[in-house]
Amino acid sequence: MSTRSRALAGALVAALAAGCSRAPAPAVPTVHFTVAADPTTLDPLFAHPDADNVESQLASLAFLPFLDVDARGREFPVLLARIPTVANGDLSRDGTTIVYRLRSARWSDGVPVTAQDVVWTIHAILDPRNPVRSREGWDRIASATALDARTVRVRLRAPWAPAVETFFTYGAAQQFVLPAHLLARERDLLHAPFNAAPVGDGPYRLVTWQRGDRLTYEAVPGGGARVPRLDVRIVTDPQTNFTLLKSGATDWNLIAPVQRAALAGESDLRFRSAPLMLIAGIAFNVTHPPLDDVRVRRAIAASIDRATISRKLTFGAYPPVDTAQPLASWARDPHVRLPAFSPAAADALLDAAGWRRGASGMRERAGRVLALTYVQFPESTTGVRVAQFVQSELRARGIDLAIKSVSNAQLFLPAADHGTLASGAFDLAYVPWAMGLDPDDAFLLACHGAGNVMRWCDPQVDALERQARAVPDRARRARLYAQIEQRVAAAVPIVYLFDPAYVFAYRAELGGFAPNAFSPTWNARDWTLAGRP
Repeated sequence: MSTRSRALAGALVAALAAGCSRAPAPAVPTVHFTVAADPTTLDPLFAHPDADNVESQLASLAFLPFLDVDARGREFPVLLARIPTVANGDLSRDGTTIVYRLRSARWSDGVPVTAQDVVWTIHAILDPRNPVRSREGWDRIASATALDARTVRVRLRAPWAPAVETFFTYGAAQQFVLPAHLLARERDLLHAPFNAAPVGDGPYRLVTWQRGDRLTYEAVPGGGARVPRLDVRIVTDPQTNFTLLKSGATDWNLIAPVQRAALAGESDLRFRSAPLMLIAGIAFNVTHPPLDDVRVRRAIAASIDRATISRKLTFGAYPPVDTAQPLASWARDPHVRLPAFSPAAADALLDAAGWRRGASGMRERAGRVLALTYVQFPESTTGVRVAQFVQSELRARGIDLAIKSVSNAQLFLPAADHGTLASGAFDLAYVPWAMGLDPDDAFLLACHGAGNVMRWCDPQVDALERQARAVPDRARRARLYAQIEQRVAAAVPIVYLFDPAYVFAYRAELGGFAPNAFSPTWNARDWTLAGRP
C-alpha cells in the first residue's frame, strides 16, 4: 500500500468520525513489524536460540549491550563509556583483568544502572540454579567486583581472548545486564514476573504482550528513541508475513531471495542487504548409524551441489561457505574445502561403505535401505526449498530422504522440553548458527559445546579450540582456527551451505533502518517515520 493510499484511508476514517460528538485521540506514530515466533520469555537471561533469534531481537529493544556494531561492522560502546583495550589500560596485557566503565544510564523505572547490576548479573549467569543457555566463557570468571558505582573489575582464571567481544555483547549466547534492585529478591528467576514484564535500560519498554498475537513497546522518556511506539505482531508463516508487507500492514520484513522479484513494482519499498555473522548448514547426528561412518557423511556432502543452491535458490544472495567462519571473519581460511560436488565420488564412497544399489535403485546393506530423516522448519522459505533440493540430490544417489517439518520454536527448545536438536531426534537437520563478534566457535565444534547438536567429538579439535581461546595474538589464533577448519572439513559433521546476506524490505518513510550482521533491531532508537501521524 502506498503512502498516498494510507493517507486516503486515514482521511476516510476521519470523515466517518467527524459526525461523532467526541473526536478520537490522535494516532501515535508507530513502526509495525513482525517476529517469527512467540517468545518463551522476555528475560534475556533465559533467551532461547532459534533461526530468527526472536528473543534477542526483542531484548535489543529494551536492553543495552556493553558494545555494539553498526551496519558497516564498526564496534562502538553502548552501555560502556569506552571499550576495554590494552592501550587504554582497561585490559591487562595478559588478558586476565578487564575493567568496565559504565556510562550514565537508567532502568525504565528511573533507577540508575550501576556496577552492582553488572556484578549481580554475572553471578546470576553462573548460578547453577538458573538454566541459562550457555556459561561458555562466563565460567572462566574468577571474580567480579564493583570498584565504584560505575566501574567493574572482572578477573579471569586464565587468559580468554574472546572476553571483550563476548561478555554482554554478541557472544554465542548473548546476555544483557539486568536490574539487581528488582531481581535480587527473587528466589526463582526462571518463573519471576520479570520474564513477562521486563524492566530494561534500553530505548523502549514493554507495554503489552498478548501471547501468540503481538507485543507493544513504547519509547522510554529520555531514552533517545525517535518513534514513540512499536507494534510487533507474532506471525509464523512466511507467506503471511510477505502479504502483510505488500499490503502496507508492516513497515519492514526479512524477505527470501525468491520473493524479491515479486516486490519489484512496490514503489514505496526500499531494500537493504545485511551480510550476517551466521552460517547455515546441514547437521549430521553422528550417533545415528550410518552417519557415524565418515565415508557416508563425505558421500552425502559430495552429493549436494552447494554452488547451485546458492545460485538458483538464493539468486547468489547467500554465498557458499566451507567452514563455520563467516566470509567476513578474520579467522576464516579460504583454502579449506568440504568435499566437492561429485556424484561419481559420492557413489564410490557409498559403495566402499557397503551401501550398494538394489533392484529398486536405492542403496541397501544387509537388506536394509539407506533411509534418513531430514528436519526442516517451515518458517524459512529458503530452508524449505533447500530441503526439497537436497532430497532430490540424495535420491539420485540412492538415498531415501524423508523431510520432517517441525516449527522453529520446537527445533531449538532445550532437551527438557523435547527440542528436536537438543534431544537428537533427527538424522540430518537444516540449522542456521549465529556466530559471535569473536570467531570463537567452540560452542559449535568442541566435544561438549552448547551448539554441538551433531554430537561429534574430536579431541584434537578440542585442544586447538582451547589454544585459540588462550592466545591473544590474532595471527596465531587465525592459524589455529585454520587447523580446526581443516579437521572439520575432513570429518564433515556439518555440510556448510552458505553465509547469508539477508535482504530486508522496508517502507520508504522508515528512516534509519540499517540492520547489522546480528540483528535488524539493534538501532531501533534511531528509526524515524516521515509523513505519518
